[in-house]
Amino acid sequence: MRKVINVLLIIILFGCGEAPEKEGSANHYATEIIIKGKAQGTTYTIKYLAETYEEGLKEKFDSVLHAIDMSVSTYVPTSKISRLNEGDTVKVDQLFLAVYNLSKDIHNQTDGAFDPTMGPLIKAWGFDYSEPQKMDSILVKSLLSNIGFDQFVLQSDTIYAKQELARINFNAVAQGYSVDVMKKLLDERGFDNYYIELGGELIVKGHNKFTEDWIIGIDRPDGENFERNLAQRVKLKNSAMATSGNYRKFYELDGNRYSHTLDPKTGYPAENNLLSATVIANDGGTADALATAFMVMGVEKTKVFLTENPSIKAYLIMDKKGEGFKTYCSPSLENQLLKD
Repeated sequence: MRKVINVLLIIILFGCGEAPEKEGSANHYATEIIIKGKAQGTTYTIKYLAETYEEGLKEKFDSVLHAIDMSVSTYVPTSKISRLNEGDTVKVDQLFLAVYNLSKDIHNQTDGAFDPTMGPLIKAWGFDYSEPQKMDSILVKSLLSNIGFDQFVLQSDTIYAKQELARINFNAVAQGYSVDVMKKLLDERGFDNYYIELGGELIVKGHNKFTEDWIIGIDRPDGENFERNLAQRVKLKNSAMATSGNYRKFYELDGNRYSHTLDPKTGYPAENNLLSATVIANDGGTADALATAFMVMGVEKTKVFLTENPSIKAYLIMDKKGEGFKTYCSPSLENQLLKD
């Protein structure tokens, strides 16, 4: 499932082979088994420590990822969310309900900065690969009247839209939620040490094969073409991590350049100096959604949110005109940063 907002790919600082692959030697404290695959328009990598590979595990991952696509992917014409967006009354499954409820919670926590009901605006701007419309204040105002959770009626396990133009788009949360579902599969099978990554969103538990915390790199927007260089390396344990950014993917209309991060309050691309937001939380869905919300909120509002929600950690990269790139790190995250 591709994201509308361009997600900075988190650079994985470990060697990977074709799945399933075993890595083990006298220098390793445990055997690392690697599973790799393709899903949701991207790739996934899973590493877990075990004595042997569990037969059929990759097929289970592929199956659950397909189920998520059939529920909440706007890129699957027959999915439940696509049918809802086409005007159908849809009987939804537990996957849909979980993503819907999580999205509504994050929407409320961020004072509307995260809003998956912006489908009409996403489509009009061409951020879902549709043909973009000629945007002006009249059209934006009209489309804003179709935005909001109150445009949808959810009764038990049935949902429908009140207005024809109302649309839901979970692309800024679904991949984070997907790693949570994959985590549940490993937890149910008793694995205590693993790493799961899907399209840049990831979650880890326990330690790596060297009995150390997992180490993840964060992109730094650098160079004329924003080549991929590391801004920072972070030690993670029993946490999820997601990054959103707007510096690589832009949209040009009538000579103007717009980022793909839309502000739900204005209907226009967000205007702030934040280039990327990396969020660390207990679960992938929350990290994913908050990373998107922070790109809308900007640096100062994000700092306030982090102060009020100390369980959430973030690493922000901003563009200080004339001063180069600046960063902000949650105080509680500083001891997890690797010092070069």
